[in-house]
Amino acid sequence: MLRCQKIIGRYILSVMAIASLSVTATAQTTGGDSKEIVFTPYLWGTALSGTSGFGTLPPLDIDASFGDIFSNLNMALSIHTEFRNGPWVVVIDPMFVSIEADLTPEGLSSGPTLAVDMWFVELWVGYRFADKWEVIGGARYQSQDLDITGLPVPPLPVTEINISDNWTDWFGGVRFSSDINEKWFWTWRGDILIAGDSDSSINTSVMFNRRFGERKSLNIGYRYFEDDYDNLPTYAWDMTQSGPIVGFTWVF
Repeated sequence: MLRCQKIIGRYILSVMAIASLSVTATAQTTGGDSKEIVFTPYLWGTALSGTSGFGTLPPLDIDASFGDIFSNLNMALSIHTEFRNGPWVVVIDPMFVSIEADLTPEGLSSGPTLAVDMWFVELWVGYRFADKWEVIGGARYQSQDLDITGLPVPPLPVTEINISDNWTDWFGGVRFSSDINEKWFWTWRGDILIAGDSDSSINTSVMFNRRFGERKSLNIGYRYFEDDYDNLPTYAWDMTQSGPIVGFTWVF
């Protein structure tokens, strides 16, 4: 039985390292009180460090670079959109990732395969209470649906494994934005868990943005996201995700 757990553990570890490609974005604002729509496609080149749990298996240590994850990527779609009206802003930030990978062990001609569908969605509201400061609050939804097929029958009791779970958290925080010069401005965001399914959650990012005219900007920065979700014996996800961000913003 211990051997079975170790074999399954290696497969789940591979899935989790691949499944946690995530994305984030920054926002550009003209600083006035006019109505604006801010549209930003983006990519977060995240690395993972932490543990994951599934069923009665021992916790799995995960340490994966962005290169490990990107090599198995099938599709990734992510768009950050802001609807601003004076000091108020409503933000929706969805991300979908689909991954397919061959988990055949070295030295064998055939082995298991995996398919991963993952959603990471934020919906929040902000209010500009000072010239450079906004207070923000909203919800963060995460969903992971992982299928491993083609597992060898001996000595495993199953030939397929499905992991499916989702959780929602409510967060609050602030966002700060300031000009560096005519061409560059920078933005910092930080938020923490207020309530929800996770035990704890910390999110922060800093972005440096290069303007191209009045309505476009290139976004380059870094994000750190820590989430501790425990729903055992079904699923657990205690993970730190961090890495560079690249995006491009249009303001309408």
